[in-house]
Amino acid sequence: MCELLVGNMESGDWLEALIFSAIYLKWINTGQIPCFEDGGHPRPNRHAEISRLIFRELERIYCMKDTSLQEVLSIRKIHPCLPSFKAEFTASVPLTRIRDVAHWGDIPHDLKLQIKHTIQNKLHRNAGPEDLVATEAMLARITRNPEEYSEAFVEQFKIIHHELKDFSMLGNLTEQLESIKESFDDRSLSALTLFLECKEISAWYTEVHSRLDNLEESKDALDKSIDLLLKTAQSLNALREVIVKGLESSLRNDVPDAAIAMRQKWRLCEIGLEDYSFLLLSRFLNALEVVGGAQQLKENAESKNVSSWNGPLGSLFVGIRQLGLSGWKPEECTAIGNELLACKEKGLSEKEGSEDGKAVWALRLKATLDRSRRLTEEYSEALPQMFPQKVEMLGKALGIPENSVRTYNEAEIRAGVSKLCTLLLKAVRSTLGSQGWDVLVPGAAHGTLIQVLLISSKQESSKS
Repeated sequence: MCELLVGNMESGDWLEALIFSAIYLKWINTGQIPCFEDGGHPRPNRHAEISRLIFRELERIYCMKDTSLQEVLSIRKIHPCLPSFKAEFTASVPLTRIRDVAHWGDIPHDLKLQIKHTIQNKLHRNAGPEDLVATEAMLARITRNPEEYSEAFVEQFKIIHHELKDFSMLGNLTEQLESIKESFDDRSLSALTLFLECKEISAWYTEVHSRLDNLEESKDALDKSIDLLLKTAQSLNALREVIVKGLESSLRNDVPDAAIAMRQKWRLCEIGLEDYSFLLLSRFLNALEVVGGAQQLKENAESKNVSSWNGPLGSLFVGIRQLGLSGWKPEECTAIGNELLACKEKGLSEKEGSEDGKAVWALRLKATLDRSRRLTEEYSEALPQMFPQKVEMLGKALGIPENSVRTYNEAEIRAGVSKLCTLLLKAVRSTLGSQGWDVLVPGAAHGTLIQVLLISSKQESSKS
């Protein structure tokens, strides 16, 4: 894998290598391709060293001015699949705690052997994601009965589990962000604190709403949840801008290993924030549909209450900004973001000739939403063009189950699609008195149109 990536990068022909590597590493991480012992003894530090080498090359390509959008997308798929290369994992003998636990004095002999053969030996000969799975299963076993094993032994095993999660870079977003807090300045730390607070409160309100049976109480909680989702998305946007700014400069050749390891954490946090932003937008859209969706927005616009559109437009602004921060046509994203802000600020104040403020506002907003949808569709279509054919090719060569191949394609396609723009377009078209639907296949048709209530009616009339 390292030779495939680094060799092709040196030649400048790296897009295909990036795509195949992203697919392969994703299947390694999800266990579709198991890691077996091959008779060698490459300790986990070898994996960490290879990961560092690949990471440096990926960052070098990512920061180049002529890197294509497709290459950027592929690189962003690879980063979450690389193991950590912190100093503790590049040490000559890393992850030694499992050896001590396997020889723990007050545990049964059969448990010692099971830990040694299913976790310790495998981890030190050919580490892989399945080692974390085996450790989680063992942890569940030894904590099933609280009094069965000593507290010290259980505590040490929990630390092993945490170390393996850290090595595999599989901590949740909050854990990842907490791990880079020490490298933040005061401004960055303020943005981080605000996001984590909004994230926690928003999750709590969402849970409260799901438990309420009373309609009025549920509606109040839902309205509050929508407001908090927007604030959380905005705080996420501010935090991600800080992190992206810190990642703008490329790595120097003389940069210390510790700085490279910290940069890996920053990059994963930045990618994790992008993933979480689309989760927030999905929740916001679902909540918006519950309170009336496009129809409610249309009614508010007709009564000239366009301030109710500020939340949805603010969410769309965040979504567009996230695409730009991911390297997808950043200039276009900035232009659309400025237009959305202008629509919010001016409201119904603009008039042109006989057109009232509502019509001018709706027409201007429609143009911006059309532009937004073109951008998001281009992004959504880029993934299916890049991955499916190569996923099928590699899946067939490696014997990956057909269902897993299809699931990979569908997951990648859905990941970049947002329906918020479509909902807003439907609402603004209805406000203008036009059809709130999209033309799927434009063209002309010639012939005789026969309208019937049922297909069977047409068949009976033709028989008679």
